[in-house]
Amino acid sequence: YKITHVFCPLQLPDVDDHSHTNDLALSEAICDLAFEFSGHLHNPAKAHWEYVKKLLQNLYEAMHVQQLEETLVVSQLESMAAGDVVTYLIHAHNATVVFRRGAGETITESFEVSPTVVAVMGACSKLVCLYPGPVIAIPDVVFDDTVFCLELAHFLCEMDKDSLDAVPTSCKYSLPTVGSMVLEMRDTMHLWYITELLTGILQAVGRPAKVQQINKHIGDDVVWCDACLPWHRSLLWLVIRVILQTTLA
Repeated sequence: YKITHVFCPLQLPDVDDHSHTNDLALSEAICDLAFEFSGHLHNPAKAHWEYVKKLLQNLYEAMHVQQLEETLVVSQLESMAAGDVVTYLIHAHNATVVFRRGAGETITESFEVSPTVVAVMGACSKLVCLYPGPVIAIPDVVFDDTVFCLELAHFLCEMDKDSLDAVPTSCKYSLPTVGSMVLEMRDTMHLWYITELLTGILQAVGRPAKVQQINKHIGDDVVWCDACLPWHRSLLWLVIRVILQTTLA
């Protein structure tokens, strides 16, 4: 699983191989490598790498459970110090939410994790995607409020497990339902509950902010043969790459 999703060889599986166990193993491997790599660094690079180690450790702890737990999220958010980064993969909504603690305010970022099937299959080569998406700066006086932190953690945990309504898509795969509007399981979920709803809620207590964005060439694929769900490249692996690059930038 790790070799297939990290290096993306020419011969790929033709069925979805995602599982909680596989993602946990991938997260653990990346976290272990980050700690090992820190032993080869010297100041000031080593001091900056401490933030990377902590964000990967927090991500690994969040991946221990199949669905986000409020107590864990609250604990991680409340323990953030200046320079810390915490990220959560919201599985049910194909999105990631990132919190970056600064001096006086906390930056909240969100972005899409898996491109749509149409986008992936329609690309001549790799997709070029811009990260992150919407960015909101929240004053620490608000972010440190106990009630706000609890409600934010509750929202993230509910979104992680509740897909609400999927995007109605015109079915083109099953002849009896051609032309009808169905909930297409084989495509990725729309992330508007995160990038629009959550962003709108946070904007009421914060302000839009500008951060350095990055372009990534996404080497994804959609492989499907006699299976319920197609193969996609690991969502977690993309999240880790984007977070590392935006943090180190």
